[in-house]
Amino acid sequence: MPKPSRRQILSALSTGFATLLAGCTAAPDESNAASTATAGGNSPTEPTQSVPEFPGNTTSDACPTFDYTAQVVCYEAVDPEAMPVVLVPETQTVQLDQPTDFTLRNRSGQQFKMNFYNWQLYKRVDGDWYHVMPQLVPEPLMSLESGEEHTWTLTVIRGRVSDGASVKGVEGTESLAVTALGGGHYAFAADGWFAAGSPQDSIALAAGFDLNADPLQLTPTDAIAETEWDGETLVARSTRGEVGNDGDEHDAYILERIDDSEPDADQVIIEQVVRDDQLRDAIALSREYDADRVRIEEFTSATPPFKLDDSRIYGFRGERYQVTTRAGHSP
Repeated sequence: MPKPSRRQILSALSTGFATLLAGCTAAPDESNAASTATAGGNSPTEPTQSVPEFPGNTTSDACPTFDYTAQVVCYEAVDPEAMPVVLVPETQTVQLDQPTDFTLRNRSGQQFKMNFYNWQLYKRVDGDWYHVMPQLVPEPLMSLESGEEHTWTLTVIRGRVSDGASVKGVEGTESLAVTALGGGHYAFAADGWFAAGSPQDSIALAAGFDLNADPLQLTPTDAIAETEWDGETLVARSTRGEVGNDGDEHDAYILERIDDSEPDADQVIIEQVVRDDQLRDAIALSREYDADRVRIEEFTSATPPFKLDDSRIYGFRGERYQVTTRAGHSP
């Protein structure tokens, strides 16, 4: 599942984050446009700063490619002391319940514009990278002055998805307590651009790390109150949502297992699936009951239901699933 676009994020979803920053604006840096008055009355503009250069190759397989940015600076590929800006991990082996710092250092001689809320977490599975979180990001424009640092502290909390709790989103600029991550290789990242450049010159700063944890197990959430068969369809009723007017009907989230001749699917990993309650429940129930068709019935205030405009096809662990939705009043 690719990282959500800005439009998808603003409409609330389920892996580029330079797009998030593109909507931010700020006044020009006055220090770069300073003028010096002369006796003749002219005010020639001083030469503006140029974007700092990064020595050597700055990319590595230990980090995503971030195709939407102008450059990627991966900690594993560089000498951090030689970089004008770099993201430095406290450790590259993360343990459950142990806080780990990721520190962005700016030694460029100029301001680095960014959004501290827009940290990113990716996971690599079978050679491909998948955006895991965050799914929603506030969009203030912030900056890191030359000589300053900013630290995010990531704590992967021990806990089992099999407990049935919904996985909550994480938002913050410093302390990040996350759940529902299985073991494997991840990358923590942020991005921004130099004051002498523009958002189109954005630079991704990333650092890879290995998480020492057991794999996640896919189970339904505890919102599934009951299930029954309606012909060949497994019907699951959810306690999510609130009843509106008398006579309101449940909306339907319908998942169908399809064959390999169908069009390309959005490949997803379990860390993504468990962060989408309906998708999680539908796939988990399909696998548990060996059901080719699952219909989840619940109330939702979204228009269209579950915020899914069109049908989508997902690929997960060798299977393909098509998801469609239906409003309660639909035939």
